[in-house]
Amino acid sequence: MEVFILLAFGLTTVAIVAFFLKPYWDWRCSCSKPLESQISRTSFQCSPGELVPAPWKAPEVVLSVVVPAYNEEYRLPQMLDETLAYLESRGGATSFSYEVIVVDDGSSDGTYAAALSTSRDASLQHGEVRIIKLLVNRGKGFAVRAGMLAARGQLLLMADADGATSIRDLERLERALGPKEDAPQIAFGSRHHLREEALTKRAWYRNVLMVGFHFAVWILVGGSVKDTQCGFKLFKANAAKQIFASLHLYRWAFDIEVLILARILGKSVTEVPVTWVEMPGSKLNLLTGAVTMLRDMALVQVLYAVGIWQPSVL
Repeated sequence: MEVFILLAFGLTTVAIVAFFLKPYWDWRCSCSKPLESQISRTSFQCSPGELVPAPWKAPEVVLSVVVPAYNEEYRLPQMLDETLAYLESRGGATSFSYEVIVVDDGSSDGTYAAALSTSRDASLQHGEVRIIKLLVNRGKGFAVRAGMLAARGQLLLMADADGATSIRDLERLERALGPKEDAPQIAFGSRHHLREEALTKRAWYRNVLMVGFHFAVWILVGGSVKDTQCGFKLFKANAAKQIFASLHLYRWAFDIEVLILARILGKSVTEVPVTWVEMPGSKLNLLTGAVTMLRDMALVQVLYAVGIWQPSVL
């Protein structure tokens, strides 16, 4: 009987350790491969090494919009239509140029085809849509990383495929970064100002998870940014390239590592209120998502503290 108890205890311990270290092994398995080898196809022609340009290469457009998409066949077209219409309107009166980079995170539906069809139907004069499809689903953080490293803009915007935040809020983030040398280099879109309204509308268990998550972020990371998880963030090119070249977390908690890396690299962050509408069809399971995000937040702090993870040198 004691042997079975010890065996069960040992197997349980191994399972817990394996679960805790999973983000580390995911990173180890991917960092040994070039990013290009993890991409199945793109909508544009590129020569070897062009997909991830050198970090010091001069920007070719004013703005890059990176859209991670996983099984977004139905929500993505509307988001792209609204985004492209807005960006085209900005290009009419100025020298504004842009690119929208959709990164299909190994979707099992028609996400790639939907993005391709939308881009072909749009009449674009000031920008283009570039689509990257990953071989397998790697996580939102990995998809954003792939798009950011391939981006060619002076400013790089991360925007969710559901369109929960209006693309017009980009102007708020641009003003927050500003032209001055001492201006912030990263702007986090924030829904914190909507917190009280959200608490009254959401189910009690969602509120418990949200409050608990924010408390865990405050304990593990600090409270300078109230909303780390809003999928609407703007980066100056140099900050984006350094941070996403160094990213290790590939799932939902990658925003936390972005904030940690910004601090390590000396990139200042500002938080900007944005509009936000809760869209149906979220891919995040609240319970499992909360557990894995807590694990990832704890692990990233430990691995940076002991020096196993460090920013990449560009």
